[in-house]
Amino acid sequence: MILLIACAPGAMEYREALESGDCAGVSDASLRDDCHAQRGECTQVQGAVARDECGFVRAEKAGEIALCGGAGRFEHDCRMHLWTEEVVEFDKPACLVGRGEPAVASRLAELGFDADDPAPWSAYYRRCLSVNRPIDRGPCNLVPRAMAREACLRTGLALYDDLLNMARDKHDFPCGGGPVPALLEHAPDRELDALLARRSAACSR
Repeated sequence: MILLIACAPGAMEYREALESGDCAGVSDASLRDDCHAQRGECTQVQGAVARDECGFVRAEKAGEIALCGGAGRFEHDCRMHLWTEEVVEFDKPACLVGRGEPAVASRLAELGFDADDPAPWSAYYRRCLSVNRPIDRGPCNLVPRAMAREACLRTGLALYDDLLNMARDKHDFPCGGGPVPALLEHAPDRELDALLARRSAACSR
């Protein structure tokens, strides 16, 4: 977007408006909207999509999920973005898979997520299955609620697939057999074994 603006007619006018804070003087409507959005002046943005994007940016800059309500069609994306940033800070004591779900559910309700939305749970489990190594999906089976339990199990599979890709890209995948690198170690798990076996079989193709 920045490159497009830099090359657009009226770019100089736009840059001057950003510096002065006088976005109202920008003649091009889309650039004027972007100027207001960059300054967090969402009520001044005329375009509906640009106004929603402004709400997203405003919440992101403030780091406040409560402000995502002003992101319109991007509200869920906004909440997920900020929730994921919060989850990234979780350490092992905060990652009690199979035991910490009541606290997580309370936090998600506080942040305005729908109780049946698996997306924030997936973000939580991705972090927790990553921080507790080797990967162990066993505690997922202790999660009492079916939706969250399924999110945990599926997220574990997706995470392991990503690690397989990482090992491949680092040329650390044992195509010739032998023990897997520490990156790919996991607790006993038939589904993860199956992923590993499929990737091993693909080595010889």
